[in-house]
Amino acid sequence: MNRKLDKVWYLKQINLFSRMDEREIHALAERTTMREVSRGKVILGPDEQPGMVYLIKEGRVKVSRYSADGREQILALLEPGDLFGDLSLVGKGEPVHMEAFEDSLICTLQRGDFIELIRNQPELMLHVMRVLAERLRQTEEEIADLVFRTVPARLASLLLRLAETYGETNGRGMRLSLRLTHHDFASMIGATRETVTSTLSDFRDDGLIDVDQRHIVIRNPEGLRLRSRKES
Repeated sequence: MNRKLDKVWYLKQINLFSRMDEREIHALAERTTMREVSRGKVILGPDEQPGMVYLIKEGRVKVSRYSADGREQILALLEPGDLFGDLSLVGKGEPVHMEAFEDSLICTLQRGDFIELIRNQPELMLHVMRVLAERLRQTEEEIADLVFRTVPARLASLLLRLAETYGETNGRGMRLSLRLTHHDFASMIGATRETVTSTLSDFRDDGLIDVDQRHIVIRNPEGLRLRSRKES
């Protein structure tokens, strides 16, 4: 069977389910849905009832919220192996917009089935707690950025965080493998696209960054760290 359609094969590759035996993994496969989503396609809209847990198997997914006037705030970029959706163990999750940032393969599971699963798999419960704790930490950092830091400081901090996950060393510095538009950067730090464009230009003029085929290259991380400490 084509591996893209073989749910059992894919579930076996996920560390989250690595301790499940053959019977359990087949039972899980019967409850999950695997689907391919092309770049730019909406996976979940804010007006839809979540009720689902999503696991990213291939590709990358953008999770956003939109203000009443249509401004986007990017909450997270999900990588293969990441969980999102209705992970709340009590109550209902917050409405979000989920969109394929790249061509992706998504595994979905009903919230009720997921709750039943983690009751029988304590390791899964611990994993979910770690995921939620990390997201809370990131949210607290982002709030502190918005309150206390200037836009250049927020952008410098974001570039350094992205370098930790997506940085690839080359002869010119640390190249971000993830290609983001100026709109994406603006949506991640609560700024306008014009301000981001101007700030990136300043960073480039000062030798902090460069651009390689639309990918940011960090040339002076220490300089970015100094910029990231500037408060409002």
